Formats: sequence, C-alpha cells, structure tokens
Amino acid sequence: MSNLTVYWDQQIVGTISRHPKGEITFQYAAEWLKNSGRQISLSLPCQEERFSPGVSTAFFENLFPESDARTILAFNHRFDKKDTFAFLENFGEDCAGALSIIPESGDIPPHSSKYRCIDVELQKALQAIESDPGKHKLYPELANARLSIAGAQDKLPVYYEKGSFSLPENSASPTTHIIKPASPYFHDIQRNEVFCMDLARQAGLSVPHSELYTFAGYELFLIERYDRFHSENKVKRVHQEDFCQAMGLPFHKKYQEQGGPGFLHCRELAEEHLSADISVVKQKLTAVMTFNFLIGNNDAHGKNFSIIHKDTITLAPFYDLVSTQVYPNLDRKLAMAIGNTYRHDRVNQGAFVKLSKDMKLRPEKVFEIITATAQKIGKIYEKVLAIHEKQYGKAVIYSDLHTVLLTNLARIQEIMRN
Repeated sequence: MSNLTVYWDQQIVGTISRHPKGEITFQYAAEWLKNSGRQISLSLPCQEERFSPGVSTAFFENLFPESDARTILAFNHRFDKKDTFAFLENFGEDCAGALSIIPESGDIPPHSSKYRCIDVELQKALQAIESDPGKHKLYPELANARLSIAGAQDKLPVYYEKGSFSLPENSASPTTHIIKPASPYFHDIQRNEVFCMDLARQAGLSVPHSELYTFAGYELFLIERYDRFHSENKVKRVHQEDFCQAMGLPFHKKYQEQGGPGFLHCRELAEEHLSADISVVKQKLTAVMTFNFLIGNNDAHGKNFSIIHKDTITLAPFYDLVSTQVYPNLDRKLAMAIGNTYRHDRVNQGAFVKLSKDMKLRPEKVFEIITATAQKIGKIYEKVLAIHEKQYGKAVIYSDLHTVLLTNLARIQEIMRN
C-alpha cells in the first residue's frame, strides 16, 4: 500500500503517500482545489504542490492517541508506533473533524450509515481494564473499527443512542460521543471531569454537554462530540482541528515549554484566521485561563484548544477541563505559561500584566475578566458540588475539588489586592 485517499463526505480531498521513517506527505486533489478550495488545516493551505513530510505528518499524526494507547495499538496491529501511515491506514475512517481516510484501493464512502452494537464487548473491555489496567486500555481493546481519537487519556469514540453504544461499520457512520472510563491511577477522574465541565457551563463558558453515565456497573465520562450534528435523521461531520494542527506542530510539542503554543500564539492565530470579533475571542481565552487556574487544571495545552471550520473559522467549545491539582503525583507545571511563569504557585499580578500584553488587552480588562470569572465560580461552586454529590453519590473527589477551588479562589483574591 503506497497511497491513502482523504475524503470529506463523498468528495476526494487529496492523497497521502508513505514517506521514509514513518512520515507521510499530503497533496490536494486537483478537482478539490477547482471545485471546493477549502483547506483542511491552517497549516495546509490550498496549493497544487505536495506538502513536505514535516507539515503533513504533524497534522495527521495529531489525529491519533498518545502514550500507552498508541503503543498498544501499534503492537496489536504489528506496526511501529512512529508509523503515521500505518495508523491512518488502519484507523482513519472516523477521525476528529470531517475527514475520512481510506486505502486508495478501498471503496468510495457509502451514503448509508451502518453501526454495530458493542454493549457486550464494552462490558468485557471494562472488566479487563479493571483486572489489569496496565495491560488493557479501552480504545485498543475495541479498536477493530477504523476510527481514531487523539489525546493521552484512555477514551473511545462511539455512536450512542438510547442507552446503547455502537461502533461504525463504514466511513459513512460518524460517532456521536466520546466515553472515558474510570482510572485506577487517578481516583474518580470521571466525576472530576463531569463536575469541572458542568461548573464551566454554569459559569458561562462554552462547553459540550457531558454527564456521568453508569454502564454495567461502571462509571463512564460521556460527552457529546461538538464536531458532529444530526440532520435529516443522519449524523454529519463538522471539520475542526486543534491548535497544534493549525500551527503545524507535532503532538509531542503540545506543551509551551517544549515548543508548543502559548497564549501569545493563540492570540496571533485568532487575529489572523478567526472570523469572530477578536476582542471577544481574546476575552474567552482569558476567561478559560482563569477557570483552569481556579480548578487547578495545569494540563491545558495546545491540543486542548480547537477551531471549527465551517463557512467561517471559529473557536471551538472548550473541553478536557479537569482538575489535575487534586492528584499530588501529577506535574505542577502549567502547560501554558501565565505571563512569565509556568508555576501555578508563582502566578502574581505581574504575570497577569504580562498576559495582558500577550493577549493585546489592557491590563485593566484582563483584571476585570479574571475577577468576574472568579466571582462567578465563587458564587456557584459549592452549589454545583452539592448537586453532583446528591445526583451521583458522595465521593472523596468532591472534598478534594472543594479544597482546590477554595484555595485558588483565595489566591486570586490576594493577587488582585496586591
């Protein structure tokens, strides 16, 4: 196999070719450039020439999982974990965004969707993870379907309807939700994320709907995909890309300190490419920075911010909002520096002044957003915690989250006073 075909619905977008050392190259199809002229990434603008291996590989490898899931997948399917072409060949039919990647000799994407119920398999996979979490992961256990999902956490894209889970049988069958199981290493992380996402929504941030779902006695984090929508009784794809893809960065550069995006780069991307009121976008980014500071989410990196490609380019809803500070063994460094520091405990008013320069906002405006966001959270977080405890039952994580929020709210108040 030397080539893969990239589709957007039934239209051929371009071709992926194998390149030495596991890399790939991408080239737009002439008909696509003539009839559509839509770029699939800010880092892959429409052009007739083939893109270099570096920029091609960076965009497409960002579609796939990282860490253990990537290693296990490659081992199970007998290819090198650095072989981007092999990942695309085996798991490219249902990716984040609107693209489907199919072997060149494969069938044109059909018009009719087809799904297979996996309720029995899912229960067995969850049992296997519970018995030996070091050996088993949800995505590799059920990845006989040709689908992919990026990220370091164990997760699985699924079609969810009326309490049942399914996987696609062909490329015309988009998934609708993502599920994440509980982790043996990070207690109640599924409850942690459901709470943080709900708190964000009630604080006025744009986030997809999520819930804690119990399946066969196992708690799952269940979230709707914002890059999917229903139309005429069918599931449709919406194109999106994360900030690393948009900037042409490989997934291992998602952290700013390792060469990844910082708030200055996010603002520059927004100013150059987003169609919305840029002042509003900058305020949204400042608000979510504050929210992450308050919940103690030190892992808000470049792959946790995305843009949506429709008729215009807009900021995607926020996702992967989870408190990392409740887990003492996790790195305390911030994924993106706030002003001039990567240390959460060293953020001060000077750091927020530097952030205002990065965001091209007046310091007074940044202080106003930070204060307003903190006040919103301060008013509602105990109520939201109480609702979750009543709905899902008491758990240690709620006490831990209360402590983190109380501590960080006090820190914001102190910083704003000085």
